[in-house]
Amino acid sequence: MGNIMTPLWSHMRGAAVVIGLCSLVPFSALAGLSVADQDLALIQTLPEKTLTFDDIRPTLERRCIVCHGCFDAPCQLKLSSFEGLDRGASKVPIYSKTRVTWQQPTRLFIDANSTEQWRGMGFFSVIDKQQEQHASEDHLRNSLLYQMLNLKRQHPLPETGMLPDDLDVSLDRKQRCSRLNAFDKFAGDHPMWGMPYALPGLSDAEYNILIQWLAQGARADKPIQQSSEIVKQVEQWETFFNGGSNKQQLVSRYIYEHLVLGHIHFRGGPDRVFFRLVRSRSGPGQPVDEIATVRPYDDPESPFYYRLRLYKPSVVEKNHIVYEFSPQRMQRYQELFMQPDYTVATLPGYNKGEATGFFDRNMVKLKKLFGLYEEQLITPFKTFAAIPAKLRYAFLLDDARFFINGFIKGPVCRGQSALSSIEDHFWVFFLKPEHPPAPYTQHGLDGAFLNDMDEYLHLPTELDDTNRLFTAWITYWPDEQRYMQAKLDYYKSKQGKQPLLPVLPIKKALDYFIWDGKADDGRINNNAALTVFRHYDSASVHYGLLGEAPETAWVIDYPVLERLHYLLVAGFNPFGVVGHQLGARLYMDFLRIEGEDNFLYFLPTKARKTLYQSWHDIDRKTLPDQRKASKAWLSVESVSGFNTAHPQQELYDLLKHYVQSVRPDEEDLNRCDQNDCFASASDRAVHRLGNTLHGEMLEIFPEVSYLRVGGEEGTAYTLIHNKSYREDTFAKEVNDRSEADMQLDTLTVLRGLAGSYPNFFFDVKAEDLDGFVDTCAAIRNKDDYESMLTRFGIRRTNPAFWSVSDWFQDLHARTEPVESGLFDLSRYKDR
Repeated sequence: MGNIMTPLWSHMRGAAVVIGLCSLVPFSALAGLSVADQDLALIQTLPEKTLTFDDIRPTLERRCIVCHGCFDAPCQLKLSSFEGLDRGASKVPIYSKTRVTWQQPTRLFIDANSTEQWRGMGFFSVIDKQQEQHASEDHLRNSLLYQMLNLKRQHPLPETGMLPDDLDVSLDRKQRCSRLNAFDKFAGDHPMWGMPYALPGLSDAEYNILIQWLAQGARADKPIQQSSEIVKQVEQWETFFNGGSNKQQLVSRYIYEHLVLGHIHFRGGPDRVFFRLVRSRSGPGQPVDEIATVRPYDDPESPFYYRLRLYKPSVVEKNHIVYEFSPQRMQRYQELFMQPDYTVATLPGYNKGEATGFFDRNMVKLKKLFGLYEEQLITPFKTFAAIPAKLRYAFLLDDARFFINGFIKGPVCRGQSALSSIEDHFWVFFLKPEHPPAPYTQHGLDGAFLNDMDEYLHLPTELDDTNRLFTAWITYWPDEQRYMQAKLDYYKSKQGKQPLLPVLPIKKALDYFIWDGKADDGRINNNAALTVFRHYDSASVHYGLLGEAPETAWVIDYPVLERLHYLLVAGFNPFGVVGHQLGARLYMDFLRIEGEDNFLYFLPTKARKTLYQSWHDIDRKTLPDQRKASKAWLSVESVSGFNTAHPQQELYDLLKHYVQSVRPDEEDLNRCDQNDCFASASDRAVHRLGNTLHGEMLEIFPEVSYLRVGGEEGTAYTLIHNKSYREDTFAKEVNDRSEADMQLDTLTVLRGLAGSYPNFFFDVKAEDLDGFVDTCAAIRNKDDYESMLTRFGIRRTNPAFWSVSDWFQDLHARTEPVESGLFDLSRYKDR
C-alpha cells in the first residue's frame, strides 16, 4: 500500500507516520471512526460469493506489496501473503544502525506460526478478521486498512507537480506506528497520508474489492494443492537430502547452508511455484515444522530432516533468488559429491547459536564475564574439510550468479551497509578449480593449505551478537594480512623449491587460470563472467560483461566466494546489533580487496601499484607492518606480453575475447559501435544517451530509471547511473562525493529491465525520442532537469503512474516468467 510505515533511521528530513491497529481496542474507543457513506452503500449489496485473499491478491500485488513485501516493509507489515496481513504490524523496526541490545527475530513463517504467537511478540492486527458477531460496517470500522484506504479516497493527491511538502518519501524518514485509537487525530493532522502513501489512489474496481473483502471479515486464501508431478519431485529430493551415510549427511548440510535463501524451482514445473530448503523436526510426508535458528549452521538442538517447504508469499524482485532442481541437477550432485572417492569419518558439530530467552541470554553474559563460556566457532573450510575443496568450489561456480546474488539480494532487503563497500559498476571473473594461483596444487584447490589457514579465515558474523564495534579492524585485519602473507609465501616458493607459478604470457595466463565456463562436453556456463551494478542501497547482477570498461574488476577464488556467502548470507543476522552489522561491513572491504588484488595479478607490476593505490588506499588506523603483506605481492612479476601503454584496458579486451562465448552482450547498448548492434531505430537513439551523458551532468539523475519508448506496444530500456567513489569507501554509504568523483560518472543503457527498485519512469513517444535524448544531453542544472521531467517524466502525482508501472511489471513477468518478481516502488523519487 505504498509506504504506510517506514524505516527507523531518521537523519533525513521530515517524519512519516504509520498507523497500526490494536485488535483489542473497544468499540467505545473507536467512536470517532466512521465508514464513508459510499462504502455503506457498497456493503449493502455485497456479492453472494465470499471473497478470499486469493481474490484481492492481484490488487495487493500491484498497489501494496510493491512497498510491503520484504524485511523493509514499513512497520514489518508484509502484505505479500494472508499470513503477513494477519500477523499485522509492529512498532519495532528491523533495521537500525544504533541497536546495541538483542532483538527477537520476526521472520514470517519461521519465528512464529500462529496469530497468538505473533501477538505475544508485540504484533498487532490491521484487519477485523472473521469476527462473526461483527456486522459488515463494524468490520470496516475496526480495520485500519480500511481507514487508510478511505483517507486517501477523501484526500487524493494533486494530479500535477511535485508531492505536497507534508509527504516525505526519503529512504530514512522516521517511523511511528500508531494504533487504531489514534487514527482520528492522525487523519486530522495529516489528511494527505492515506494509502497508497505518496502515490495515486486506487481505481474504483480495486478499492471496491478490497472494501468488500474487509467487510466480509477478511477471509484467508484457499489451501494450495500441488500436482502429482510436483509432489513426486519433492519426495525424490527429500529422499536424496535425508540419506543416512556420513558422506550424504555432510553433502546435504553443505548444500542446505548454501541454498538457505534460494527459491527452489522445478524445471518444467509451473513458473510461479517455488520452495525453500529447510530443516524440519517432522519428516517427509508430514507437515513441515521448520526449526527457527538464526543461522543455518546453528545447532538445531533436535533430530531433523531436510524438507522442501512451499513458498507462499507473492514473489518480490528484491529477494527473489532462483535455484533450479531437475534430473540434470541430481545427476550433477551425484557426479560432483557422491561418486568421487573420499571418506567422511565423522560429522562436524554445529555452532551453539544465539540464546533467545531473557534468562538464557543473561546466563551467557554471566558465563562470558567469568570466562566460562566457550564459543564454538568453526569456519566452513574446517566444517566441510572432508569434501575436497575443488568439489566445493565447482559447486559454487556452477551457479556463481546465484551466490553473488546472495549478498546482493540477501537477507537484508536493504543493502546500503553491505553494498557500500563495492563500486557502482564492476566485472567479475573466476579462477578455475583446476589451475588457479595459490592456495592450489597441480590437482586443484589445496585443501590442506586452507585447513592450515583456518585460524585466519574466521568471520566477524560468527560471533554471538557482538557489540565490539571495531573488532574487524582490531582482530580480523591482522588475520587477513597473515593469510595474504601465507598465500604470497606459498606461490613464491614451495618448500624451498622453484616458484610454484612461473611468469606467463598474458594470453596463456588467462587460458591457464581464468574459468571460461566451457565444460568438457562442450556445454557453456553463463556464470563465467558477470556484471554487478550498484544502485546506492541496492544492486543487480547480470550475465556477461555489460557497460563500458569499469574502473575495477574482481577475479574471485574459492576462499573469497565461500567467505562472501558465510559473511553476508549464511552468517548475517539482519536483527543483529550494531557491532554485528559494522563487522560485516568492514570485513566486506577485505573480500573486495582480495577480489581486486586477484585481478591485478594479471597486470604488470608497474600498473598494479598505480591501480592499487587508486582503488583502495587502506591506511586508516592500521599499523604500517600490518599492511606489508597486502602490498608486498605488488612486486611479484607474474605475467608478460602487454603491448600498449594502457594494460588495464588491454586486459579487459583480452578478457572480453576470452569469455565472449559465454553470453552475447545483446542487452548492452553502450558498446555498440556498428549499425548491426542496433535492433531498432530506438536502440540507435537511446545509444546516444550512454555516449553523451557523463560526468557532473549525471549527478541529478536517479540511480535506476526505466524508459518506455512507443507506448503500450513499445520497448523498455534501463538507464543506470554509475557513480564513482575514489575518496573513501565509506563515502558510498553517505552518498557524499567530491567534484572529482562526479567527473568520472557514467551512464549504462540496457535493453530491458534491470534492478529491483526503479527510481523513476520516463514515457516517451517514438517520434519524441530524439528530442528526449537531446533534452537530456542539454541538462546543466536542476531547472533543466525539472523541465525535462515535466515533459517526459512520470511523477508520483501523475494519474498515469499506475498504468505505466503495471506495463513495466507485465513486461518483466512476460520476459522472465520464472526469474521475475514485483519491483519495489519505495525508492521511487519525487524528482
